Amino acid sequence: MKHPWLASMKNLWFEQGAYVTKKAREYITSDFSPEGVKKIAVIRHAALGDQVILRPFLIEARRFFPNAEITLVGVSNYQYGMPIDLVDKTHIMPGKGDTQHQGVKAKFANIKELGEQDIIFDLAGTNRSYWMTLLTKAKLKVGFPYKPLHRGTLYNLCVWRSDFQAEVETMLDMLRVLGHNPPRRLDFAYPDHQVLCEKEKPFILYFNGASQLRKILTKEQMRTVMVKAIEKFPDHQHVYLEGKNDFEKGDYLEDLVSSARNFSIQPCLDLDELVTLIAKASLLVAPDTGVRNIGISTHTPTVGIFFSTVPFRYTPRYEDHYIVMRPDATTPSADEIIQGIQDAL
Repeated sequence: MKHPWLASMKNLWFEQGAYVTKKAREYITSDFSPEGVKKIAVIRHAALGDQVILRPFLIEARRFFPNAEITLVGVSNYQYGMPIDLVDKTHIMPGKGDTQHQGVKAKFANIKELGEQDIIFDLAGTNRSYWMTLLTKAKLKVGFPYKPLHRGTLYNLCVWRSDFQAEVETMLDMLRVLGHNPPRRLDFAYPDHQVLCEKEKPFILYFNGASQLRKILTKEQMRTVMVKAIEKFPDHQHVYLEGKNDFEKGDYLEDLVSSARNFSIQPCLDLDELVTLIAKASLLVAPDTGVRNIGISTHTPTVGIFFSTVPFRYTPRYEDHYIVMRPDATTPSADEIIQGIQDAL
């Protein structure tokens, strides 16, 4: 005799760790089939790094729902790095600074434009995404239950999010719960470090920028790291990546270019060039920033410097990614960062 749980498991693979309403369970275990899904909306309102780690979810959604039209729902002030190459359509909601569409009537009209979907995956968890999810008709509405009232009201299928599991894996749990089995080594559809890594003239990339200043080292701290790294690892070139913001420039390191043969400063690159350069590097050293997530997406080993944000949410365990942190969340010393580089190399 089949266990009752096994009898109701069809297309709904969990015992604990997720939530599903009775009505959604009935649909999933009776009428749902991945091949029959025709329209999917994936909501993601986030900056570069969070857009980059969305890529495996879209790739696996395409594999699991082979006949579905996938629409990526973004927000106007966070479009840089959106993985539009992996979807069929995009729908942009008005964000900060979008004065043309800030009226209530215009906002509701924008939501209505998305149209009915078979499944909505809310990977944003913002006020805008809540409204989009609430007001768009769909058979399944899948999200993270940050607030208990969202379970069974806003979402009829929920997957819990943990600070101790890489966010990309948590997103993929939304597909796993429906019966999909993603590969262990995730596909980001980006240049691959295993193929492109520069072996003849190995180099390490360093970046000290982020969307928030609290995430990065001071210039004095970063300079100390660079001086020690240049001396400690003479067989590697050390390349400091500049960002687009003034505080991400490397002018304070200019003297090292002339005094050290194995140091250079790379001016800000466009996204495609940056992705390829990171794929070629032996290692990327950076704080919690989108550039480090690009390293993860090209399968390039990284050393992440953490002291103001949780580290484990952005550190996959299936590859060599290292964390430099202190239990009390104070800033790691230059020597601790150098040790992290040593461990990674």
